[in-house]
Amino acid sequence: MPPGEGRTRRQGGTGTDDDSDSGLAFLMGFFALGAVVQTAAWLWGHPLAATAALGGAAAVLVVLRAVLRRTALGPSVRRFLQPLWALVRAGIATRIKLARTRAAASVTGRIEQWAHRPVRQATPAEPAASYTRRPLSHTLEAFEAATPARFEQMCRELLERDGFIDAVWVGGAGDLGADVAAVDGLGRRVVLQCKRYATPLGSEAVQRFNGTARPIHGAAVPVVVALNGFTEPAAAFATRQRLHLVDRERLARWGAGQHLYQVLDIDSGPGRHT
Repeated sequence: MPPGEGRTRRQGGTGTDDDSDSGLAFLMGFFALGAVVQTAAWLWGHPLAATAALGGAAAVLVVLRAVLRRTALGPSVRRFLQPLWALVRAGIATRIKLARTRAAASVTGRIEQWAHRPVRQATPAEPAASYTRRPLSHTLEAFEAATPARFEQMCRELLERDGFIDAVWVGGAGDLGADVAAVDGLGRRVVLQCKRYATPLGSEAVQRFNGTARPIHGAAVPVVVALNGFTEPAAAFATRQRLHLVDRERLARWGAGQHLYQVLDIDSGPGRHT
């Protein structure tokens, strides 16, 4: 047999043996990884056993490393451990990549949420009405049947129904022309003089009220309510002095459910007249 042929066969036989050893080492490494995972799962629930096992494993590895360095088994063991170490590194790299992806997605989501946040309004919205309008049966017949004091109380009740704040009856002796007072939703003081006369109210009574409504009672909205209306001179004087008049027709609308400011055509601000 020629010398070259013998060397070729020996080289070919050595390559086959190396492939078999690598495959066997890979399978053993795979099964060893499974055993390691199962052992780690059990040790996770037993902290003391895990501590002892880690200490023992470290000692065994140190001794094993020293023995392998002094023997010829080092290369075989290295081939056995290489597939196992490759799987461990691949798993660690996958976990790190997944953690980075989740962190980037979380940061991106927070940035988008912040960028698309709703812009706050420069001025607060008008608050909803904090009262409930109560139905009242304040008809013209009820006003006509009422006493003067009850007539004033009915006007106060209508102010409460319309949502005015602190509607109080201040009529009586020495009231200086003010029978009912309240505050509207914009902080304006409303002062009413209520007259249940059998005839239209004259200009003299309107003039007296004009002299006390603003300077004494601080009225921003002075109102005169007359069951049977006003004379022409009284209406003309009220127009010049910017007094608001509620005559018989307006009183009927107010008692039937309209807001006082709707009856008088007064701007009450946004969100009112509910």
